[in-house]
Amino acid sequence: MSWLLAAIHLLGVCIAFVAIWCRARALGRVHGYADLAPVFAADSVWGLSALLLVLTGLTRAFGGFEKGTEYYGHQPFFHIKMGCLVVVLLLEIYPMITLLRWRIARKDTRPSNLAVVGRLAQISYVQNGLLVVMVLAATAMARGIEL
Repeated sequence: MSWLLAAIHLLGVCIAFVAIWCRARALGRVHGYADLAPVFAADSVWGLSALLLVLTGLTRAFGGFEKGTEYYGHQPFFHIKMGCLVVVLLLEIYPMITLLRWRIARKDTRPSNLAVVGRLAQISYVQNGLLVVMVLAATAMARGIEL
């Protein structure tokens, strides 16, 4: 079970990275309502992968499948990884609210302020950079590297 959870978690990271990248690229191509469908699709995949990552991560770290709370509590790379996760989630607040408003506005055929697409794309690229740092921290932790 431990191996399966680890594999699902790692696949979740891959899916998240690709989804965030696709969202950023799609945002760079938005010029009007007609261009939003790929943004919404990538954002939905990112949301599902985030849920998968959080659920498998919590299960692995605190469900008795891995090294346990004692190990992770004293592991600096775990703290780096969790710090990056918190920043990724905090950065996601603005895109999540904005895209939710756009989805609602699209259904109601009300105009949306699409001027922020560049900022949303930048946030996505930063989030992907943080995902890379999270993978580096996780692999350092798995290999027993000490700070």
